[in-house]
Amino acid sequence: MKKKLLLSAIVSTLALGGVAAAQTEADSVYSALKNGNFSFNTRTFYMIRTFESPSTTPDTQALTFGGIMKYESASYNNIKLGLAFYGNESIGGVFSREEGLGTSLLERNTGDDINFLGEAYLQYDISNTMVKVGRQQLSTPLMNNHDLRALPSVYEAAVVRNSDIKDTTIELGYVSRYTGFVSKDGKFLDYNTKWGKDGLAYIYLQNHSIENLSLRAQYIAPLSTTDATGTHISVEDYKYADAKYNVPFGKKTYVKVQVGGNDYYQESSSTLVGAKIGSTFFNILDAAILFDNIDGNSFKAVESGPMYSDWQQGYGNYEPSTAVGGQLILHPMKPLSLKVGYVDVSAASGYNTDDFSEFNFDGKYAFNDMSKIRIRYSYKDQKPGSSRESRQDFRVIYYLNF
Repeated sequence: MKKKLLLSAIVSTLALGGVAAAQTEADSVYSALKNGNFSFNTRTFYMIRTFESPSTTPDTQALTFGGIMKYESASYNNIKLGLAFYGNESIGGVFSREEGLGTSLLERNTGDDINFLGEAYLQYDISNTMVKVGRQQLSTPLMNNHDLRALPSVYEAAVVRNSDIKDTTIELGYVSRYTGFVSKDGKFLDYNTKWGKDGLAYIYLQNHSIENLSLRAQYIAPLSTTDATGTHISVEDYKYADAKYNVPFGKKTYVKVQVGGNDYYQESSSTLVGAKIGSTFFNILDAAILFDNIDGNSFKAVESGPMYSDWQQGYGNYEPSTAVGGQLILHPMKPLSLKVGYVDVSAASGYNTDDFSEFNFDGKYAFNDMSKIRIRYSYKDQKPGSSRESRQDFRVIYYLNF
């Protein structure tokens, strides 16, 4: 009888302990979800693009409101959950859907509003290692969010980042699909005809072990050289490296250099070399001069070109060409910056697309930590014989973040 009572007590204690443990675990999950962070980053965006005569391409303009509403949980056993809704809506029928097609603010083919689940990921952090799987933004030289319009570009990816080596970060990634340039398709697309049927893998390195010197390098390769139909893809790989040296005299003086390129299937390889020198004067004026040269074949990034001379394109082919330019950034007061830039791009013999000069203005004013306004203007003047048309872009963006 005593044995039965003792056994019953042990079983009851174990059962109660199991319930208590399960309850504690449930409470922890609940706490992680409850203590998560909500954010809402909005943009009211007006853009107009006009084409210079004798162009027959219609001008385009749109007024929209949208942004990213995101939730990220607190950590539970080093795991976080992230979800973000992406959206952008035409405001009040001020402009027609057809007028907005060329702005990349609305759906690519229809001009409809954009709404989709842009981020959905699990993130695991332990010691100096982070693992993140799912829909997410990326930030590497050849593959990043390209945040030029109302919404950034987003990827379905798996990323491992480690910083165990002193002053060094190593990132390994796999990308299967993404939303394309500034998410204007409103969905994740299969780019197998460009990337191969199994997606892309990359390695990205950052190092600043030498005083005043920062180094970056990235290599991207398709896991399959054929697309879903068995056709061989054109680009074999994407390569890039750059260095920035902060000169230990002058005021924020630096020298940058960059190299990159692609190997092609049955075509010549491409090479990119570039340099940029800058400094600050009177504590309010940043000035820089820059140079880029592409040779052999078109230079391609997956998304957002890292070239010093590129302020507008950032996603497609860069034909063989030579570019020289400069920029000035004035900071007349703490919340205000005014940037002007000029670049002249001369196409190599036999090419006529990247053959233009461009003037660019970018003004920003921060009202407070939550809101700012940005005004951008560019005039891209294509040279005679160019296959593209001269155009002007004017944009006004108001940012409000909660």
